[in-house]
Amino acid sequence: MLKCRVIPVLTFNGFALVKTKGYAGNARMVGNAVQAAKVYNARNVDELVFLDIYASDKNRKMNLQMARLIINECFMPVALGGGIKTIEDINDLLAIGADKVVLKNKIIETPEFINQASEIFGNQCIVLAIDALKEDDGIYYLYNRLNKKIPLFQYLEDIKNYNFGEIILTSVNNDGMMNGFDIDLVKQVEKIINVPIVVSGGAGEPQHFKELFSQTNIEAVAAASIFHFTRYTPRDLKLAIQEVGKPVRLVEKTFIPIN
Repeated sequence: MLKCRVIPVLTFNGFALVKTKGYAGNARMVGNAVQAAKVYNARNVDELVFLDIYASDKNRKMNLQMARLIINECFMPVALGGGIKTIEDINDLLAIGADKVVLKNKIIETPEFINQASEIFGNQCIVLAIDALKEDDGIYYLYNRLNKKIPLFQYLEDIKNYNFGEIILTSVNNDGMMNGFDIDLVKQVEKIINVPIVVSGGAGEPQHFKELFSQTNIEAVAAASIFHFTRYTPRDLKLAIQEVGKPVRLVEKTFIPIN
């Protein structure tokens, strides 16, 4: 069985790290991206995701200099996303050392881009960001800022046979709330999607990870607020996942100075 992954997410506004709640615009400043990457590297996390969450809205590309600085601090796989519109954009990110790229707006507008990118770079590095918003009618929609009303599960049915490596599934309703994952959402998506699913949105304490991994077949989880605003470390969460019988990669504690 593959070891379950715990993946910190760094969300960037073009200047500094920020953390949203429910994807609202008043994101909270939470620090320096390079310093955070250095800390996570010292804590032996499984992977790192770095997203410029306003790049597409501002019609800008990923800051390659910043991305390179982050990658240079990391001995684990790094996924980069934000403002990716062309094959050249993907090539630029992989050329500076990214292991994966995260696509969102481009594939909503042009789903064929998934296969175009995978044919050139391989599907192992193509990750889709799937943001799920549950509205008052109880129906899940694909959250986007393109003014498109897209029922989530129908969208997933439409793209499930495209050639991508994994998805990052985020509950927009639970984003930053730290009150637990939307497990019902995860279970429904698992029925449709046949590639690995990285679950995000809602982590606030180790118990939430126990609930997620004991009630689903998920093997990867992404989180941010729990690391920014609580005492819990990635190791704490791995120990919680291990308690429900799932394998994780644990590294013995060592003192690693962070200059």
